[in-house]
Amino acid sequence: MNVIPTGKNPSGVPDYYNLYVLWSRMAEVNPVRENYCMGEALRFARLAEEFGQAVIEDEDTLDDAF
Repeated sequence: MNVIPTGKNPSGVPDYYNLYVLWSRMAEVNPVRENYCMGEALRFARLAEEFGQAVIEDEDTLDDAF
């Protein structure tokens, strides 16, 4: 999954893309809580997409399935 920022930030809305970046970095640094941190990062990525702050591109390959 690729999360691409759009550069838009509507007034009155938190910067969800920045929160996604912070949580994903925290997941890289802390292997003990990696699952929890990545779950939070994905939640903020979806919020960023909903508010137009980012675009989520899903990877179409099946490499991860095998």
